[in-house]
This record gives sequence, structure tokens and C-alpha cells, in this order.
Amino acid sequence: MTSIKGFMEDSIIRYKYLLFIVILFLLSFALIGILFNLIYGLWYGVGVALLLLIAFVKWGEKIVLIFARARYVTDDESLVNQVKNFCCHLSMPEVKVYWSNIFINNLYYTDSRLGDPALIIGKNLYRTFSRNELNSLIYASLLRIKTGEARNRTMTTLIFFILYSPTYLIHRLLPSRLAKGVRFFLYPAFVLKSRMYENEKELQFFDQRVGQMSGLKKDYIAALFKTASLPAINELSIGSMILGDLSLAKNQTSDPLADLMVNRIDVKQRIKLLSIN
Repeated sequence: MTSIKGFMEDSIIRYKYLLFIVILFLLSFALIGILFNLIYGLWYGVGVALLLLIAFVKWGEKIVLIFARARYVTDDESLVNQVKNFCCHLSMPEVKVYWSNIFINNLYYTDSRLGDPALIIGKNLYRTFSRNELNSLIYASLLRIKTGEARNRTMTTLIFFILYSPTYLIHRLLPSRLAKGVRFFLYPAFVLKSRMYENEKELQFFDQRVGQMSGLKKDYIAALFKTASLPAINELSIGSMILGDLSLAKNQTSDPLADLMVNRIDVKQRIKLLSIN
């Protein structure tokens, strides 16, 4: 009961962070508008920000699918049926399943408040994981969708994508030495997102819930370890800014600056806690 109470408190805190991020998004566009036009710029800026937020609410998952270059799974009917069975087990609407040939080493989930939830499966992960390991990641991702976590993450990651895409473009255009300095401007986003999603108690509770599914615990442990051991692919592409926070375990990264200001939870610690319980 205590764990459930703590989980609810953490969810409330994440909603507060999400509200703060939305306000920050509106203020940022308001400031940009004022810089271009002192008289009407404020309202133009807020108007553009509101239109973008409406687009994220209605088509957020479609934007993610575009950047993942996703396509429907049509060549594995048993995989699609397995997702449908899990959806029935969790008493949730059907979730569409897609392949990604760009981000091939992970499994991603996405949703929007007025759209259709979706799973995006990397082709390399599909080929190298056992079916039970893949099923454990699918089940865990569906839990993220069912609890509304996928909607919040999709909204947050799209907001940060808009706010920080200019910094990303500057980073890509500058020589490598200068680009490393520009990347420091991304750290406020990394820190804020870590406050929302890198919560040890919440992750522990979530992993235990996945482990309660009969026959999936050992496979889930193996899947987390193997996912974290796979190298990140296309991690410096603009699409990675969106998909990076929509997975259960991050891949290895070659970016030496990525974790300097973020206290990420080691996946090995998650596996250890899950194995004990």
C-alpha cells in the first residue's frame, strides 16, 4: 500500500513538472514574439505556442512516428496478435505496432491524448532478442501507455524538441570543439527531464509490477540488460531528441557529455532490485 501511495505521489510530482514545462514553453514563445514585435508580439508568440501544444495533444504520436520513420508491422502476424492479447489482459484499447529501421536497438512507446497509442520496435532488437524477452518489453511498454505515462513523456519530449532544436542545429553546424560547448545549453533540459523520469522508487515499483506477470520476470531482467548493452544508433540525429525518453532502458551512448549533470539510475541497480524481490 505504501508503494502504491508513493507511486501516486511521484505521478503528481511529474504532472507538476509537466505543467511547469508547458508554462516555460508559453513564456519562451511569448518572449520571442516580443523581440520581433513589441506591440503584438506577445500574443502572436503565445498563439503559436498554443497551436503547437494543440498539435502535440492531437497528433503527438504521429510526429514521433514520422521521426522514427516507422511503418506498420505487416510481416509478423503473431507479434501483432501478441500485442492484442496483452491489451486484452490489461483491459486497454488496441495499440498499433510499427517497425523502425532507423532506431534499431530499442523499443519505444508513444501516445497522445486525442491520438492512438503505438509501439515502435527496432528491427535489430526484434532479430536478436528471444520472443519472451521481446514480449516482456512489450508488456512493460503497454503498462506505460495504460497509466498515461506515455502521453506525458510524448508531450514533454516534443516540447523540449521545439525549445532545443535551434541549439541542436547550431551544434551540428559548428566544428566539433565548439559544438561540445554548445551542447552544455542542453543540460537544463536533461536535468529537468531527469527530475521527472529518473525516479528510483517509481522505477522500482514499475519493474516489480512487470515482474508480477507470470513467466516474464527473468525475461524482463534479461531484456533490460541486453537493451542497455546495445549501442545507440543515430544518437546524434534530430530524431533521437524525440525518441530518447520513450524507452524502458536507454542504449549505450558514445557521448561523453551526456551524463555529466544528470544522475541517471543504473540499469544494473534496477536489475539487482528486481532480482531480489
